[in-house]
Amino acid sequence: MKTNYLLFSAIAVVLLFVIFYSFSDLQMNNSYVEGIVAERKEKDAFFKHDEDSPIAPSLRKKFQGLRYFPVDASFRLTADLTLVPMSDTATLRLQTTTGEERLMRRYGIARFRLGGEEHQLTLFVSSESPHILFVPFNDPTNGKETYQTGRYMDIPLPKNRRDQIVIDFNTAYNPYCAYNDQYSCPIPPPENRLKIPIRAGEMSYQDK
Repeated sequence: MKTNYLLFSAIAVVLLFVIFYSFSDLQMNNSYVEGIVAERKEKDAFFKHDEDSPIAPSLRKKFQGLRYFPVDASFRLTADLTLVPMSDTATLRLQTTTGEERLMRRYGIARFRLGGEEHQLTLFVSSESPHILFVPFNDPTNGKETYQTGRYMDIPLPKNRRDQIVIDFNTAYNPYCAYNDQYSCPIPPPENRLKIPIRAGEMSYQDK
């Protein structure tokens, strides 16, 4: 059983760091949008041509790319970050789509305002990717405009400040099980269920 839920090409990972850190003090601008678009194109190329693509080989020839919401500046925000102390309660066994469990550690709680209301998300870290914060979440678009089980975000571990963090829902993406049920993907925990629709990032996958 394949268990990849954070797999990106090396170029996509580099672009992720560029997007989060190069424009941290800037408003949404052309360079930012170009970075997001470039990352999406790299992902499409990986999905269509790479042997490790989650798209079934029989479907890759007609694969025309993933669907996304338009890049929206209001979904890129700075959140207040509260670190979770190392303790027994910091560890969580996330359930997966195949019934397995994935061990994660709560890194911190991000609190932010969106749509005129306060929200929060738990940021996780794993031994597999210690320099990337893993953020699985649900929202009301699931099962309609976006993948029914939820979506993920990857956020580079903060370099300097530990009391704030940039969250960019424009980078939200589907787990691999959205394209192929051979994968085992962590299910977002109840604490990361947002009440506001997140119409940003990747939409549901259509193979036709």
